[in-house]
Amino acid sequence: MQKPTLVVGGGISGISAALTLLDSGHEFYLITDNLGGRVRYDPQAKVNYGAYFVMGSYSYACRILTPEALLKPTSVLFHNSPEVSFPLLHPHSLARLPDLTRFFFAMRQFTSHYGPYKERCLIMPQKQALAVDPYLADLFSQPASEFIREKGFEQASADYIASFTFACTGVSPEGLTAFDFLNVSTGLIVPIYCFRFDQDALVRRLGGRLVLDSITRIQSEPGHYCLAGRSGQEYTAQNVILATPACVTQDLLGLPEIRQSCQLYVWHIRAVLKPLYRRYELNLFPPTSEIMLTARQWDGTYLVYSNTAGADLMQVCETFEILCQVAWEKAMYVQGSAYLDQQPAPGLYLAGDHNGLGLEPAAISGIFAANQIIAKG
Repeated sequence: MQKPTLVVGGGISGISAALTLLDSGHEFYLITDNLGGRVRYDPQAKVNYGAYFVMGSYSYACRILTPEALLKPTSVLFHNSPEVSFPLLHPHSLARLPDLTRFFFAMRQFTSHYGPYKERCLIMPQKQALAVDPYLADLFSQPASEFIREKGFEQASADYIASFTFACTGVSPEGLTAFDFLNVSTGLIVPIYCFRFDQDALVRRLGGRLVLDSITRIQSEPGHYCLAGRSGQEYTAQNVILATPACVTQDLLGLPEIRQSCQLYVWHIRAVLKPLYRRYELNLFPPTSEIMLTARQWDGTYLVYSNTAGADLMQVCETFEILCQVAWEKAMYVQGSAYLDQQPAPGLYLAGDHNGLGLEPAAISGIFAANQIIAKG
């Protein structure tokens, strides 16, 4: 099978690349065995078993995902320890006001730089987009824990911010870069929403350009690439966008190093939570906990997230029944300083969350790759 371009991988980055090519009239195949990738939405249960929310600032990911229910800050309970917890509107927040003020000033500075950076990343490689802004370039290599100490909001981080970023990543600030920490923390200052993913509508839109297969080998030939599918089908193209998970990209290309991944485990349960936890829609736990968060769903069921496969759900439940369980052994690539070039060879582009955390950076990386191909004519 032959097309000018092959998009390999059906997560947010691959879908974003494919739709950008589609809108330009460029011929392509999107090859995937998992349309949606880390987005695993069950339309019957109306539940997400992977990525859980989108931010109001996700202008590119929200071209694919539809925001729905607003997650209210007043419906969140932060747990500092098994004995200490408090909502956002609480006298404890007044004691942390100086720290929180310093945090919000740091976030204001970051977001003022990050918006223009996103736009640059649509048309230029990420390294080049960072080089334009030394402030962001420094954050990209600075440990988040060092940034927190430098800006003086350690106590607010321990009580509030780290629980939120832990709920999003399964990793403490010690394991994140300052760039990723601030990017995730944006969800504390902008509206965040549960979302819907209409996979059937996307399949109809892609039509015959969608191929259900997984690629096991990629080989460079003069003027084109040859790819082998697990189905036994072979594919050729002048351009290839590898929008696969970083570990798959590493195996296909023989890359020496990638960021380390986190592990996330999700339980959808019908349960009676313990009294402390049932009062709030969201419970966020500190990085020392094996439970990351509990989230009440529209029908009164719950999602429980953990970074531990054998987490004891009775820590938060009086009784429970498991409706569904999903394991993400390689959920997000969030730790380490390895960087993958977005164009490692002529006609070959990498897209995904290899170098940046979140659905929005993944979407932008796919659009960038497609834009490079479209610009070649």
